Amino acid sequence: MLRRAPLLFAAAALATSSARAQILRDPGAIAPSTADAGAPGEARSARRAQAWFERIHGDSLPNARSTRPGKCDEQVGNVCYWYDEKAPPMPPEPASIKRARDDLLAILDSAAARTPTDRWTVEQRVRYLADAGRFGDALTAANECKVGGWWCDVLGGFALHLLGRYAAADSAYSHALIQMLPKDRCEWKSIELFIDDDTRQQYRRYPCGDPERDAFENRAWFFARTLYSIDGNDSRTEHFARKTMEMMLRDAPGLTVTDSQDDDLELMMRFGWARAWGVSYKSAQTQSGFSMGRSRMPPRGQPLREITSYEPVPAYRYVPPGFVLNNPAISDSSNWRLQLPPVIARYAPPYAVSLTPLEHQKAMFKRGDTALVVMAYDARVTKQLAGGKLTAALVVAPNEKPADYGKVVHDAAETGVLIARAPWGPLLMSAEVYSPEKRAVARARYGVNPPFAVGTRVTLSDLLFYKPFGSFPVSVEQAAPHAVPTERLRADEKLGVYWESYGTDPNGEKMKISLTVVREVEESGFLKRQAKALKLVHEATPVIVSVEDLSARATTTSPRALELDIHTLTKGSYIVQLEVEVAGQYVVRAEHRIEIIAP
Repeated sequence: MLRRAPLLFAAAALATSSARAQILRDPGAIAPSTADAGAPGEARSARRAQAWFERIHGDSLPNARSTRPGKCDEQVGNVCYWYDEKAPPMPPEPASIKRARDDLLAILDSAAARTPTDRWTVEQRVRYLADAGRFGDALTAANECKVGGWWCDVLGGFALHLLGRYAAADSAYSHALIQMLPKDRCEWKSIELFIDDDTRQQYRRYPCGDPERDAFENRAWFFARTLYSIDGNDSRTEHFARKTMEMMLRDAPGLTVTDSQDDDLELMMRFGWARAWGVSYKSAQTQSGFSMGRSRMPPRGQPLREITSYEPVPAYRYVPPGFVLNNPAISDSSNWRLQLPPVIARYAPPYAVSLTPLEHQKAMFKRGDTALVVMAYDARVTKQLAGGKLTAALVVAPNEKPADYGKVVHDAAETGVLIARAPWGPLLMSAEVYSPEKRAVARARYGVNPPFAVGTRVTLSDLLFYKPFGSFPVSVEQAAPHAVPTERLRADEKLGVYWESYGTDPNGEKMKISLTVVREVEESGFLKRQAKALKLVHEATPVIVSVEDLSARATTTSPRALELDIHTLTKGSYIVQLEVEVAGQYVVRAEHRIEIIAP
């Protein structure tokens, strides 16, 4: 369950809200790890100090303001997990815990200075510095690591990720993976916990070390990113940061993880690690029929301690569903919903405390073997972005061989137009406007495809709506600066429509052009709506323009533009439909939806 609570772990970089996973536990049962019983005296003292801190931590927890719900979102073994962004806020961490952590860190600092090659000491120092929100100090500690092999790289990647330096974190983790044994590398890279059942069956066909498995993982992380326009892949480095935390917790159990508590660790991998904790008490008698395992029941009449842990919120679905990963170009915006069920794993990117739909308009045009995607946006309607410096981006990725193509503009205006170029074919588009200082994102993400026409010589581009400016544009470059940044329009203004016809006779040929606006029919199913609309086009319609035209000469591309008087339209949703008829083929069509709003 997620609730809003101060995040001491990430006070500067994470949302001031948190998620909740709950488990019954007796912190007094935590014992020092015996895995390194032969460590030097300084290191052994550090291990005892860590176990002592976790006891103090458990004994000093603030009261949780709500407890386990009647139904868990996820039940993994003995652990109940639930998500609730509207839960009451968690009280701040008591000063006694902060002081105890500072004392522990002083001991870890001393032990690391004396034994910089002791892995346990070095990693726990990084862990508790991060726990205190001292990310810069955690990176310094990681850089002072003298442990051989790949250990220092993963600690550095962990700290860099928390600092928001995702490209550097990605590089550090990549270097660590190269040094790992094949078995370890396969385990660290595995995405089984984050994908749905059907996708998991597909993933399991590829054995460890198979290039197809590597390609599958890379594709999943490529499309899983919350923003395609930032440096590095923070979704992937978040996964590796969780693996690093798993390593730290296995070596030194914490408040809600014991040496053998794999259930806790699975949930931590899927939903992130706790940033805050609370405790509540229940009668042992009322809990007699509720088995949580690995919990020490108190003496008769004594209350049972119930520890609730909090992870960051808002947290969004981590990896897209399998049908999106396999063919993102056919996805629509609903397939990228933030809480699209089933939510198998979550990620709360610190730069996206709010993530809302972006008001925009897009159109796709052809330039030989290149696609030209035009996107006009309006961030003024997103109140979460107000007052912040904006970055605007348009990123498009080919369906078959994922790679980023696009444009990123820093210090962007609240409204604007961006143009991206990519190989011609099915694409996934991600239009993004975000404010790092506001930690707010407005995004539109869905597939864009070449116009559908089978067996025709002449095809059409998308329709681009623009605000008339005194002359008709004769190219995308002329129309784009005037593109309206929304599909919600007022009826008291004229509407310009620009499009291109491809494959026309360069010697010139007759073209019959009809542009019609018809009210969108409220029927279930896309095909039914389209069929009904086509039937109504030639019946009584509020707006229709029909002209006889001649195609452009000396070229096979014929750009055209018309202006529509839409003042007769009443409030509601409409389809703007273009029909072009040339000799020797059936009529080709292009359509675009608009919504008429009150002046």
